[in-house]
Amino acid sequence: MAEIVSERYALSLFEVAKDEGKTGAIFEELQAICQIFADNPDLMKVLKTPSIESEEKNQLLQTVFGGRIDPYLLNFLMLITEKRRIGLLFEMAEAYKQQYYFEEGICEVRAVTAAPMSQALTEKLKEKMCSVTGKKVVLKTKVDPSILGGIIVNVNDKQIDTSVKTRLQELAQKLTQTIA
Repeated sequence: MAEIVSERYALSLFEVAKDEGKTGAIFEELQAICQIFADNPDLMKVLKTPSIESEEKNQLLQTVFGGRIDPYLLNFLMLITEKRRIGLLFEMAEAYKQQYYFEEGICEVRAVTAAPMSQALTEKLKEKMCSVTGKKVVLKTKVDPSILGGIIVNVNDKQIDTSVKTRLQELAQKLTQTIA
């Protein structure tokens, strides 16, 4: 149920942003707002507290975000706070991101390596993923020394695992089957 509600609110916000030609700006601001709420969980607690009046919550939002974010986004925050949906903000932001990426032809690619990639290698991987997916690519990288070497790439619910750890596990499994 919460997923449907989140998607509807996010789609409504997206439609308003699209009409105003601000989908990208709203997306960036929404991501920043989510980071603020993640860094300050007490702010979310205050906005979710039923004993605090809506007017006080709106004043708090105005104080924290007024003049710093798009007025449509501020009104959106006030609306979901009033409707007691502010707790779904992160899900709404994710649904907005999915819609924004779909409309803009953007694909999110996650790459895990044992050591940080150089800028040149990162750009090369990004270009390769652009040609493979046919979309603009947002590349998210992560370092995990436990994979020992190689790379694990996740794109469109598919995983390409060329890590040394996986290769060693596969080799060990084949040896075990051969010996047994």
